[in-house]
Amino acid sequence: MRKWITLLMTCLVVGSYANASTGQVNLEAGYRRDNISWKHRFPSHDPVVSSSHKFKDLDIFQIGANARATLGCNFYLRANAYWGWILDGEYERDVNTFCSDSSRSDFHFGFSNDKHTVIDDRFVYGVGAAIGYPFFFCDCTTVVAPVIGYSFDEQSVQFEGGRFNFCNSSSSYCGSCDCCEQTFNSRWYGPFVGIDFNYRPYNECWDVYADIEYHWGSFRGKRSGGDGFDFFDHSDRSSHDATGWVFDIGADYDLCNCWTVGFSLQFKDWTANRNHRVCGYSSDDYCFSHSDCSCNDRARTNHKWHSYAINLTVGKEF
Repeated sequence: MRKWITLLMTCLVVGSYANASTGQVNLEAGYRRDNISWKHRFPSHDPVVSSSHKFKDLDIFQIGANARATLGCNFYLRANAYWGWILDGEYERDVNTFCSDSSRSDFHFGFSNDKHTVIDDRFVYGVGAAIGYPFFFCDCTTVVAPVIGYSFDEQSVQFEGGRFNFCNSSSSYCGSCDCCEQTFNSRWYGPFVGIDFNYRPYNECWDVYADIEYHWGSFRGKRSGGDGFDFFDHSDRSSHDATGWVFDIGADYDLCNCWTVGFSLQFKDWTANRNHRVCGYSSDDYCFSHSDCSCNDRARTNHKWHSYAINLTVGKEF
């Protein structure tokens, strides 16, 4: 009996090794553009204060690597990693507040500020991996694999911004700007499910592939070098209600000795929201009034990340 078990295990190992030659590793480099926005409202139903931070048209040079393989007829694997440098972009900040004192009919407070800055520093990076079960069609020229995996993406942006201080001159309020360095970090991470498609016809020198993923997970954002409004908009944000869609499509052309060249396109769309109570501040801290601003008031934050990339690839089949 032991000999039969040994023979069976040997056949399984040899069979898996013989079919493990269906795989490819690619190195890629290309252009990517990101748009990121952070928004804050308090209270969420009728905001007394609101802020918006937008990072528009971030031009990024990106390099990376990805690999995919089928092991036997039961496993499909893929993984990727990338790193990118931010070359150019714009930052827009919009802060608004308006309150009045119910005990003083002549007292009204309002403030609005917009700021535009050019961004040309910091980086982006990310990793991901997935495992699935392959289904073969059309004499094994077509592979469709449902997958489950995990991904992590981060964007780090740095620029010379402005910090605002309030002053009181007669009965009016004003703000002054001091130069300071600010850094924004956005992290998007969590599991995903998806479907991978690959088509490689017999006796042809090309193949095409496509991946679609639905992500759910978390967002974590952190801001350093605050802008003077941390009393209502904290610099450390988080949300466990983040969702995203990722779509990849590409094609490869065979050269000699199992080398390939090709291109790929990728689109990402993430959102994260959070409603939470704000405690530890009195109504005067927010409203300069005696209205009912209590711990039952909720702040709402919204975060979005849109990205697309086009890459040229060089790969090796094995």
